[in-house]
Amino acid sequence: MTNSKIALNADIDTKAYMKAMKVIRKDALPGAVADTLNGTADAVTKQQIRNVKSDFIIRTKFTINSMQRKGKAINHARGKNVDRMFSRAGTFSAYLWKQEDDNEIEGMNGPKPIPTLAARTSKNLRKAVRKKYRLRESQSLQPGNFGQNQFIGKPSEGRRYGIYERYGKGKLRMIRNLESDSVKIKGKHFHSRAVRKYGTAQFIKAQFAKQAKKRLKRKGVI
Repeated sequence: MTNSKIALNADIDTKAYMKAMKVIRKDALPGAVADTLNGTADAVTKQQIRNVKSDFIIRTKFTINSMQRKGKAINHARGKNVDRMFSRAGTFSAYLWKQEDDNEIEGMNGPKPIPTLAARTSKNLRKAVRKKYRLRESQSLQPGNFGQNQFIGKPSEGRRYGIYERYGKGKLRMIRNLESDSVKIKGKHFHSRAVRKYGTAQFIKAQFAKQAKKRLKRKGVI
């Protein structure tokens, strides 16, 4: 999945506005096209952010910030060459793109470490996992070394293979499950849903008509 480029397709009405703006002022048409594309991309961006906030539990600022630049789409149209103008809506987050469509995420070098609720000591699901339970803190563990406070293995019959922690008096809890080589994700379509709502020819045409009328009114043409 890639970021969506918003471009302007000209029909008969749109061409009439273009012709009128070329007559009144040199920069009128490029300005109207740029504002149209940017307004459309911003609308898509705002909607996909609403989708992400609705579909996911957000724990870091990066998730939302990856979809925008200072509250707007990640790329804005600019310059005076109308034929080369475009705006881009999407995200810089590889994680979010993996959530867009149905996907299967495989482990880097073996099983995919799936976190368990035991690692989440806070009842507030919006809080990040405590540092000692994060995956990078467990990367130094050696399988079968049961003498450590945290260890990798299958401690007894009936237990699943994973990363365990000792706590209390001789108790064990699994922090991450290591029995699967991959994890299947059902697509949320956070981006494509936003594009279907605002990245349409009808919406873009309406935005352009609005921008064109605003400029033509300033010059007393309409």
